[in-house]
Amino acid sequence: MNNIKQTVEDELNTVNYELNKILSSNGKIFEELKDFINSPQKRIRSLSAILYFKACNTKINKSIISILTAGELIHNASLLHDDIIDNAYERRGKPTLGVRYSPQISILSGDLLLSLATELLINLENANVIKTFQECTREMSEAEINQYFLRGKIPKINEYIKIAEGKTASLFKSIFKSIAYICNTDTEKAEGFAKNFGILFQLKNDLETESAKIDTRNKIFTPKDILGIEKTNILIDNYQEGIRRELNELPDNIYTNGLKELLGLV
Repeated sequence: MNNIKQTVEDELNTVNYELNKILSSNGKIFEELKDFINSPQKRIRSLSAILYFKACNTKINKSIISILTAGELIHNASLLHDDIIDNAYERRGKPTLGVRYSPQISILSGDLLLSLATELLINLENANVIKTFQECTREMSEAEINQYFLRGKIPKINEYIKIAEGKTASLFKSIFKSIAYICNTDTEKAEGFAKNFGILFQLKNDLETESAKIDTRNKIFTPKDILGIEKTNILIDNYQEGIRRELNELPDNIYTNGLKELLGLV
């Protein structure tokens, strides 16, 4: 992963710089949020988007950095909310804000990150981008609600995929689609790639040990419970193969190769 990140190190560093600048206000909660944002994480949404658009010979400008930064803020806001929904005790190797302070602080902190992301997006003065992210936050919320009401029930695989598309892929889609709007490139193609990549990311994440523990505790059933491990791996392989075909349509360069390598690591 580090080798892939080095390919777009300057752009990722710029996103991190913007995140820290936004959270530079005085106050205890801003210190906590800055620590949360800077804790070890993959930055997979920014990383995949930068690689994809640089593969298409797109220059990563200030507006694109703002979209990526907003995407990271929204992602981290969703984690703060998820910790309360899932009654999680730990996040990134540390006690959650809900444990250290209160559930209310975690919820309000997530809301604060969402408001900061909204401010960034409004400043772009692009109605398509604002509409795209508005739809995204609605889809994320609806998917979480639907998952909550499915607790204790084994869903059909298409119900699971729909939730994964809302919970996870919708943010990938919104980031890619918004950048395509800014760059006047093919929004449908970018959105399609991001959707499949996001669903694959969720499928792989649900097989991880820590994620599986939380799902079991909350009686949330994932493809390994619906299909079994063997068929789940076949489903993952199918998504990977579809994404590989999409990548083969991109120019042959170090960024496309980075995406192909990333595909095997997510």
